[in-house]
Amino acid sequence: MRLAVAILLLLLVTSVADARTVVERDSRGAVRAELSYERSGDGFSSSFAHFRLRIFENAKPVLDRRLATCGRRCRRYAPAGYGSSRSVHIRDLNGGRPEVFVDLDTGGGYCCWVTSVERRTSHGYASSSKSWGPKRPHLTNLGGGRMLEFISYDDRLLSPYGCNFCWRFLPHVWQVGHDGRFRDVTRHFPTRVRPGARALRHRYFHASRHDQDVKAMLAGYVTAAHLLGTPRTGWRLAKRAYRRGELADRRGRYDFCPCGRGWIPRLRRLLARWDYR
Repeated sequence: MRLAVAILLLLLVTSVADARTVVERDSRGAVRAELSYERSGDGFSSSFAHFRLRIFENAKPVLDRRLATCGRRCRRYAPAGYGSSRSVHIRDLNGGRPEVFVDLDTGGGYCCWVTSVERRTSHGYASSSKSWGPKRPHLTNLGGGRMLEFISYDDRLLSPYGCNFCWRFLPHVWQVGHDGRFRDVTRHFPTRVRPGARALRHRYFHASRHDQDVKAMLAGYVTAAHLLGTPRTGWRLAKRAYRRGELADRRGRYDFCPCGRGWIPRLRRLLARWDYR
């Protein structure tokens, strides 16, 4: 018994001793940001804790905030790339004063990337955040103006249709306004959506020709058609599938019913709820 206790204490001391503080930094003009956290374990089983963000202006501290964890719903946050790439950035996202934003991973087998943005106000810094799903967003300048865009993907079809590949064909484009809110501006950039829409349409016809289940990729294509402003094209294909009996319950891998007659009304309700108008 004493030996077992001694071994447990040794393991605990080793784990604590192995923990080390990591500080990531970025700067732009007079603004400097530091993200610090504790990292323990090796490269195969690293864990992270005690995330803290500090912002300095002209070398003076103006913000010192501990970043929350996601509680019981998932593991603790992990930094971008699990420490292999920088998580904290300073960029001018909307043609105003530069914002500080942090990319974190909530862990788990599927979800999720989260971006937390700190923007300067007359009273200090205000924060906003966005959860992106399973794929880290990419920041770029699609329009060539002063607004920058986050490119992400819509993974909401996974739950009602089990479509674990559809979200890869549904890119979404977001901008951060001066009020810190994330706004979906995907419809302004149809060239980002068309390749995915074509791929989903091709998958549908391939599955239809080979008498395979079409429901998952068809839901994705109808969704993409809404993004492109051509919803009737998507619904015509859905009605074709219904007439051919392709929306029936096959009890296959992707049969998340109601099927048959109830399939189209359900998808309409979901798209309305998700603001695909």
